[in-house]
Amino acid sequence: MSDTKTEVKSCICYVVDENYLFPTLVSASQVRQHFKSELNDLIIVCLGAPSGKTDTASDIANSLGITLLVRPRSAIDNMHPMYGRLFIHSLIPASYERVVYVDGDTQIVGSLEPLIKVDIPTGKFLAARDPSGMFARSSDDRMRATQADRDRAGLTRSYDDYFNSGVLVFNRSDWKTLSELTLDAIQKKKGGFKFGDQDPMNGAVGDRCIFIPNTWNFPGFFIGTPCETAARPIIYHFMSNPRPWTHSGLPWGAKWSRPYKSFIHGYPTSVTLAPKTSPAKKLKYQVQQFVKYVTEYRNVGRLQETLADIAI
Repeated sequence: MSDTKTEVKSCICYVVDENYLFPTLVSASQVRQHFKSELNDLIIVCLGAPSGKTDTASDIANSLGITLLVRPRSAIDNMHPMYGRLFIHSLIPASYERVVYVDGDTQIVGSLEPLIKVDIPTGKFLAARDPSGMFARSSDDRMRATQADRDRAGLTRSYDDYFNSGVLVFNRSDWKTLSELTLDAIQKKKGGFKFGDQDPMNGAVGDRCIFIPNTWNFPGFFIGTPCETAARPIIYHFMSNPRPWTHSGLPWGAKWSRPYKSFIHGYPTSVTLAPKTSPAKKLKYQVQQFVKYVTEYRNVGRLQETLADIAI
């Protein structure tokens, strides 16, 4: 990746609804810790109507040098909030040309400045490979299941040419076209996608993706495996339930739950934004994660050479 010759106005952007405001504030506060405020703007777009929660989140965001924008669901054609990333070009002020989109279920342990400065050819965007390709190779059963999912979604590209939509880097001037192609694919197929936004994006614009290392989008369930050493992560992405703000057990442990507890200690009003987990659900998560660890996570370590080969 090479630096651009001309600086453009840039932002790091999250798009969520109020249910995700708490973890997103934690992630955004970590971005701010590692990134000087004068080098970028940091924006959280919350989809929905203004509420007590958005007022609380806005007060916290302002104290952190973060802009919280509340936009109605009609701004994304009343689609599910996960499709919000496809409307970023119309959700944020028009002055921003370079955008780094980050999912709210992330933790940031280093500077995102390289993503702001990297050159992106016209019509292209940056994303990291999704771990599903690795999991597919871990067993014959997983390979068959993954292939079935890809067939239903109409995807024909290689397992290793499938990106994760949790971190996207693009120039605003290109994003409207890329998003329109994806939305058109969603409208035409009307279902059949396991991942409602990610599958159609891969089908419609996957050939325009420039893959970046999983340093910038590292799956949380690989924490503690040799994959983590190989990737040297800066963005940790907790891609499925349970997440560390509701569960402190396997595979990540208490270390990755601590930032959420520390955030509440530093910003006591944020406790009203934090999701509550019942004792029954906590027990379910403990059992679920133990089973996953025994049957899946523990075996991922043998794939670290593959991760290094395709993503580093």
